[in-house]
Amino acid sequence: MTESERDVTTNNATSRLQQTYDLIDSFIERGELDGAAVAVAWRGEPIGEHHAGNARPGVAATSTTVWPLASISKVYTAAAVVALVERGVLTLSMPVRMILPEVTGDGRETITLRHLLTHTSGLIYESPEMEQRLLTQTPLDELVDEALTYSLQFSPGSQHAYSDYNYAIAGRAAAVAAGRPFPELVRELVLDPAGLRDTWFPPSDEIFGRLAKVAGPLGEGTPGDMYNGDYGLSMAHPAFGVSATVSDLLRFGLLFAPGGKTRVLSEAGVRVMTTDQTGGNTPGSLLPDLPAQHTPWGAGFSVKGNTGMSGDLLSTASFGHGGATGCTLQIDPVDDIVIAYVSNKHARTGRPPFTRRQVSVVNTVMAALTRSPLR
Repeated sequence: MTESERDVTTNNATSRLQQTYDLIDSFIERGELDGAAVAVAWRGEPIGEHHAGNARPGVAATSTTVWPLASISKVYTAAAVVALVERGVLTLSMPVRMILPEVTGDGRETITLRHLLTHTSGLIYESPEMEQRLLTQTPLDELVDEALTYSLQFSPGSQHAYSDYNYAIAGRAAAVAAGRPFPELVRELVLDPAGLRDTWFPPSDEIFGRLAKVAGPLGEGTPGDMYNGDYGLSMAHPAFGVSATVSDLLRFGLLFAPGGKTRVLSEAGVRVMTTDQTGGNTPGSLLPDLPAQHTPWGAGFSVKGNTGMSGDLLSTASFGHGGATGCTLQIDPVDDIVIAYVSNKHARTGRPPFTRRQVSVVNTVMAALTRSPLR
């Protein structure tokens, strides 16, 4: 394909995204969201970006808005851990107790980094007591220490149960093994080599005016405070502490897409993050209120299954991650499409529409870019 032919094809692909943009605008018009944005890449190139509504009261969402990525942050954490694996500092199969002696008792001695990154460790998702500790501004180290006092839900490696504490412990292990604060590791191993200049872990004071404000119950002791208050913004939690512009989130996704021009990991490292590492025999569910089934998970990314939480039109080779602020990052290597979608409404103020909006956005993009012919 000549350069001019490629330009024509790319322009046609871009024009097809209008339905997605209109859909996001409708979320704002119906009052479902305060603000949202989407960015799309096809065959390794960004082809469209759209912003709608307000990032915070009276401030429009723009290309410079920095959005809390909630649990998509886990993939940044995983990338830093896998980078240390590539450097020989860690191995995914090593018992975590070799780095963190406190990970012991009740069968915890067999928990590995692979178990943590695939959510097969047996650690609990949350409890009312632990949630209250989080909402009352308990320091991260104390939260992790407390998580290790709770009984495991199952033997490590036997089932799947999504838990923020898997990634909190993985982040602690990486920091101890490398002898560096974990935010420094993420910056050095992932953000800087990828050129992600508008990705923050944690957000700094200099960008506070650009941060999207998460809608929902606000004030100390509420979910909104976790993203809007000083406690949440300064925590640098490995499970949910990253914020970024939608274009930077897209660029991060391109690190794992076939057509992406930049890599921070080897192809082997990308493969371990984006293909099922659970062994295929781990029944469980992404969230406690969903039915149990095998939940494929890489060392970081959720691998496409039949959960219905990623997108109905994605291929079985696709992978991605969502977040409680109504965001999602989905990569389909078959069609070489990357979709980054962000919003500022916490899940507890909008589920099930919370997941419906994410899936609908992904569906419209996939339909637009896989409809023949593009020229």
